Amino acid sequence: DTYQRKIEICERAYRLLTCVGFPPEDIIFDPNIFAIATGIGEHDNYAVDFIEAVKWIHGHLPHAKTSGGVSNVSFSFRGNNAVREAIHTVFLYHAIKAGMTMGIVNAGMLGVYDDLDAELRDKVEDVVLNRHPGAGDVLVEFAQTVQAGAARDSGPDLAWREQPVDKRLAHALVKGITDFVVADTEEVRARLAAEGKPPLAVIEGPLMAGMDV
Repeated sequence: DTYQRKIEICERAYRLLTCVGFPPEDIIFDPNIFAIATGIGEHDNYAVDFIEAVKWIHGHLPHAKTSGGVSNVSFSFRGNNAVREAIHTVFLYHAIKAGMTMGIVNAGMLGVYDDLDAELRDKVEDVVLNRHPGAGDVLVEFAQTVQAGAARDSGPDLAWREQPVDKRLAHALVKGITDFVVADTEEVRARLAAEGKPPLAVIEGPLMAGMDV
């Protein structure tokens, strides 16, 4: 369950598989995600160990992919969905940057990193990255003040409607907002048609941009 053990097992499996002709691009490693903030000191670095193992695999085992059961990392906070959502969001933010290819997670319990409440995000990041001893205890105490839905900052409800239509479509895609999608899509389609572009350009343009957020 340590970083060293994870990379040793993955490296050995990779060598065994590739030496018999198994395509490396079909190899998917799950370096195991375990719960953090359990109150047991040995568990404090579990998220860091996974993220660092993913980074190592990405850099040393060409074409291999990585996956993991994301909800495991927040198991200590079962019953507090707002905190669990924040943990999943912060964890994936750093794991994806390290090269994580895919993950198993309830999409309804994911937020956008930049939209998380700043204080909650900072305390969660302390735990996920094991930035100081006692970070888990601090988050456990703070979690008592976090209500359902509080993981996200609540700005003006329709402030995003003031943005250009391309950004509005991207925002709606990320947030799962369907109220204005027909009107906004038609506005983009009409603009692109005037430029001589086909309807497919709507998908290849602003909708794909939303997928990159």
